[in-house]
Amino acid sequence: MGAGTGGTPMMDSSPGLIGRDAEVERATTALAAAASGAPRVLLVGGDAGIGKTSFVNQVADLAGGQAFTILAGHCLDIDDGSRLGPVREALRRAMPELAATTDDVSVDKLAAAVSELAGDEPLLLVIEDLHWADAATIDFVTSVARTATGRLCLVLTYRADEINRRHPFRQALADLAKAPGVQRLPLASLDAEQVRALVARAGIDDAGLADAVHARSEGNPLYAEELLAAGSDRIPEQLSDLLLSRVDSLSDGARGVLRLASAHGTRLWPELLTEASGLDSAGLDDVLREAIDANVVRRVGEHLDFRHGLLREAVYDDLLPGERTEAHRRLAEGIDRLAGDEASLPVLGLLSHHWYAARDVQAAFDASLRAGQMAWEQALLDTATPLTRALELYDQVPSPGIHKADLLRMLASGVEWAFDRERSRELIAEALDLVEGTDDPLLAARIYTSYAVRSLEIEGGPTHEEALGRAIEGLRGQPTEELVKAFSTLAGIHMRHERMVAADTALRQALEIAGTLEVPREEADTWRARGWCAMWLGDLPGAASYFAKAQKICRRIGMGGGELLCELGVVMIELAGLDPMRGLVRAQEVQRRARDGSPDLVAMAALERATGLLSLGRFTDAELAIGEAVDSGGIPSDDYLLLVPRARLHLLRDETAAALDLERLRMAGFSPVASVPNYEWTLMHVQVLLANGLVAEALERSAEWLTLFEHSDGIVGRGPVVHGAYLAVEAGRRAGLAQAEEVLVQADRFLATYDGALPVEGQRSFLGYSTPCAVALRAELHGEPAADLWRAAYAAAAHVGPGLALPIRLRLVQSLLVGGERDEPRTALPEIVDEARAMGAQGVVDDALKLARRHRIPVAGDDRPHRLDILTAREREVLDVLATGATNRAIAARLFISEKTVSVHVTNLLAKLGVTNRTEAAAVARDLAVVE
Repeated sequence: MGAGTGGTPMMDSSPGLIGRDAEVERATTALAAAASGAPRVLLVGGDAGIGKTSFVNQVADLAGGQAFTILAGHCLDIDDGSRLGPVREALRRAMPELAATTDDVSVDKLAAAVSELAGDEPLLLVIEDLHWADAATIDFVTSVARTATGRLCLVLTYRADEINRRHPFRQALADLAKAPGVQRLPLASLDAEQVRALVARAGIDDAGLADAVHARSEGNPLYAEELLAAGSDRIPEQLSDLLLSRVDSLSDGARGVLRLASAHGTRLWPELLTEASGLDSAGLDDVLREAIDANVVRRVGEHLDFRHGLLREAVYDDLLPGERTEAHRRLAEGIDRLAGDEASLPVLGLLSHHWYAARDVQAAFDASLRAGQMAWEQALLDTATPLTRALELYDQVPSPGIHKADLLRMLASGVEWAFDRERSRELIAEALDLVEGTDDPLLAARIYTSYAVRSLEIEGGPTHEEALGRAIEGLRGQPTEELVKAFSTLAGIHMRHERMVAADTALRQALEIAGTLEVPREEADTWRARGWCAMWLGDLPGAASYFAKAQKICRRIGMGGGELLCELGVVMIELAGLDPMRGLVRAQEVQRRARDGSPDLVAMAALERATGLLSLGRFTDAELAIGEAVDSGGIPSDDYLLLVPRARLHLLRDETAAALDLERLRMAGFSPVASVPNYEWTLMHVQVLLANGLVAEALERSAEWLTLFEHSDGIVGRGPVVHGAYLAVEAGRRAGLAQAEEVLVQADRFLATYDGALPVEGQRSFLGYSTPCAVALRAELHGEPAADLWRAAYAAAAHVGPGLALPIRLRLVQSLLVGGERDEPRTALPEIVDEARAMGAQGVVDDALKLARRHRIPVAGDDRPHRLDILTAREREVLDVLATGATNRAIAARLFISEKTVSVHVTNLLAKLGVTNRTEAAAVARDLAVVE
């Protein structure tokens, strides 16, 4: 620190003080006030290492730049019996005679002398570490703060973690805070971003290291710098000594309890410590109060914590290996006695940890297995952690009580729930090897069925259907839980390959067997699968009822995660069209309830909300819901499930390039984990390709999917496939691609196989509305009237939500105009534009405005002239049909006019547009084509 005239030199300030901008700004204001004659007092408090001295140095630098005299004194942690030591240190150079006689001079006289100094020139007086001050020094700073005049800024620092209820400075601090001109400047811990800046200043570019340093230091700058300098996971010796100095001053009893507690974590549990330490409640209270008074332990609400995580770490590191083992053993035995036979999942996790650290392999394995099985039964996301430890210990225990293949099977499920699909494949492959040739059909069935549940088949291994065939054949009709699961999983395979009727048959078989057993978990899973199957067969009410049955079973057996998963199934059905508004409310409730321990369900519920909000046209709310899914941590940010609503949002906003980027990622991520894409994803993929002008690719994908789904009997889902194919054909014709006619023939054949099979009720859903859309597109592509068909499609989509229905309404208006009807379009087009603008559906806005211009229908806010404005309304209608490649005869049939009249209109519009042939005229028309 620099010094003005007569100042006492202090250590140099650190350049670029991090994370103290607000405090420095307040200090700067205080200095300005003091320089103008209004005394100010700054009370700078914070824990040890928080950066009080660095901050004061920064203030001194600022004061030195404004010609302040700078005086500083430091209280010491040594009681030598003398009074006013820091005052003597501060005044020694400015007032040497007075400083030499402070033992005799009164505090008031010293305070008056300081005011006299401040009357001559601006004065910064710093007294540091008042938590170590003698009584006279405390009286001095209190007197100066209350009575000083002139151009004075008094800066007082203290350690907040030292000021307990009986500290002599505590009352003075409260009194000082009430005095005029006094400001408290508590220095808080640095946040993660500020610690990253600290790490970067050290020349290290490692975000992971910075986050680890922040977590361990809890934002304390000194601790962070020491940890960074040490470059290891251990606490550096100098910092450890600093932290342990407080513990060393405690009684033997207090130290013993803290050493035991350090093996359990930062939070202290009195009930457990009583059980493990051998102390009674009164004795434990005495040592804990001693630790609180020494600021080793602090109260946090109703709990007690070590003052800092590193303090707990230092105490634990100070234990010898044998002492650690003994501490963990005593804690494990204490937890065991307290929990008894009804240990919860968190308690089992603690037992696993402590027995493992106590080197009791059998006890650690048993606790880990119990915890893993409980988490697996509840379908919790963090199933892998305890099962991984159990697998690690499996070969070391004499009595595991479970076949290793079963353990691998459960762990494979757990890691897949955590989206580690490659690890899941490795684990189930190992389990398959272990049951090869086994004489235990129940074990084999469990492994084969679990393998078939996985999304990926293993190269060189059996197919999923072959594995299930082995499971069912090995069980030979035995009414067992394994047979129920095998049939239920077989149904899933059928659904994966779009064989819904076969799937429903297998599910009925599973439920029939389950009815003779007490297997509620498998029964719930089977009812949930029937819900999905019913949805694909067009029975939304039935699907919801099946999910509700599964949910009721899960609730009865206390399977919280399964209950929420089933409720989420009901939410999906409601959002799909059964009751969209109710679905939104229930999705938010699932999110709320899943926040305690099920981040994957939080993410899934948020994504379902996003889907429903997009269908309702609430794009901003949908974007927020997508953000909630990301923030939940329950799904990787690049997972294909998350990319679906993000890509759809970009598409609806006409952000076509961004939508395409996400679609490429999504299809690349999805293709390895399923042989058949989801129905609705095929439609969106084609729409994104077409929006980016990739017509040939859209036709190619459509032809591929028409073949892939050719034998599907999921009547709801086939609609999106053929809907997308017809859109690709429409664009392909405009682009003059020969492949369009081949795909048209294929699409017509595909639609004919189930045309009319989906009742109106089934069409009124997120997927079902595509069927009437496909029927309308087929009619248009064959030159047939389609307005009534588009009206039916619009009614189906409107049942789900205006965001889904608005583009369909625009197609209805276009079809009406092509048919010569103008009354309804004159009203509808402005409404569509207004609604689309409110939603943010820019693509619909642009397409509606193009259609309005082409047919000379005025729309508010669109007064731009266009090349086609010179055409009459009838000439524009002729041009629209001509652009599809239609002959004069076909145009005449579409517009209900004579072929000769069409010829006249074509000749006139060619002349007006300045083109020489129909192809050039079609190209001009495509510039304003309405694209779905």
